[in-house]
Amino acid sequence: MKKQIVTGAIASALILGMSSANALVIDDFSGDAFGPTDAPLSAVAAGTSSSGYNRTVDATSSAPNTTVSINSGASLGVFSHSQDSGVTGSSQVNFDLGGFDLTEAGSMNAFRIGLESIDLNGFFGIVVDGVTGTLSSSSVLAANGLVTPSFADLLFSDFAGVDFTNASSVSLFVDGNGTEALDAAFSMVGTVCSGLSSSGGSGVQGTNGNCDIPPPPTVPEPATLALLGLGLAGLGYRSRKAKKA
Repeated sequence: MKKQIVTGAIASALILGMSSANALVIDDFSGDAFGPTDAPLSAVAAGTSSSGYNRTVDATSSAPNTTVSINSGASLGVFSHSQDSGVTGSSQVNFDLGGFDLTEAGSMNAFRIGLESIDLNGFFGIVVDGVTGTLSSSSVLAANGLVTPSFADLLFSDFAGVDFTNASSVSLFVDGNGTEALDAAFSMVGTVCSGLSSSGGSGVQGTNGNCDIPPPPTVPEPATLALLGLGLAGLGYRSRKAKKA
């Protein structure tokens, strides 16, 4: 797992604005495919993304007698994660791509995540699964939180051993195991030609066809992340915070 820690303004790892002519939207959460899901321990809701991919949402509470709530629908147009004070857990939205070329013939080099808001120490990222069964992930810790809508780019080069021209599935995850109380909302997930040199830096969107795409792996690497668990419980970000009214 490649981890990015944003210690200053979260915009240092974000790119403002998005060119619709040079981006692939996997989901903008505008389709009312499923409603609120409460997860005393774990729950799954199924539906279809705005781009027609099969979509499932998982929510898991890591402590007994607690609830992680997630919802997405046309009324909100967001994928959201919410956990109250004293609650720890995680959630993720999964897209079955069936061997899709995420590079769009070499014109895309990064995932783009649209953020509406996220609390202090919120942790989120992407897991991608190649058709060979190789799992790899990249993530961002929003050390100072975010209240202004923006975008986060995660470069394909941060993911190990994945053939992005033949992707089986992609998941957007939120980790609330390292903080008690967390609210986060996301407006979209897709791919883009990013002008960033690294996921933690700043830059501008690149030009179509001017993207540095990592070559397909010759030998699949072992899956180092357990599906759904993602190793989130052991990331080390265990600071606690009190939920403010």
